[in-house]
Amino acid sequence: MEITSQQLETLRIERGRKNLTISSLAQQLGVSRYTMGNIINGKTNGLRTETVHKINSWLTANVHPSKEVVNNENY
Repeated sequence: MEITSQQLETLRIERGRKNLTISSLAQQLGVSRYTMGNIINGKTNGLRTETVHKINSWLTANVHPSKEVVNNENY
């Protein structure tokens, strides 16, 4: 599975806004630092469904509710 470019951009923006390291973001999402580094660097092909769901959940919980960032096609 892949995340959308909008989800990736929002993830990067929120990471910067919250001043999170890749390691701390990975810990919050429950994924490895290696996986998080690949995601942040745009290597999002072939992500596990579980990882995409974790990203969607984190974005939903951490982004202003009026912003539409979750791609419901992946559910």
